[in-house]
Amino acid sequence: MLDNRYALLFIRGERPVMDEKFDILKHPNVALSADGKGKPYRHGEVTEAVAGISLGDSLEGEVTESLPDAQQYELLSDEDLEVIFNQSQNKED
Repeated sequence: MLDNRYALLFIRGERPVMDEKFDILKHPNVALSADGKGKPYRHGEVTEAVAGISLGDSLEGEVTESLPDAQQYELLSDEDLEVIFNQSQNKED
């Protein structure tokens, strides 16, 4: 059984390494992390956007006038679409 002071590191293409564990709370930059007093890292946030899109008053009325009435559309679930697809496949056979 492996002592809790040690860790095994596996890297593809290399031999396994056994080394002593490192206490991350003793790292000199721990204050910059969420374990210290730093902000947590948010993966996938847009932090350096250089442009954005907005529709101003200049397009008001143009977009809605070009579309037909909303009552002509029907929202279908995955199950509804599957039934329609199966029916169309049966008609072709």
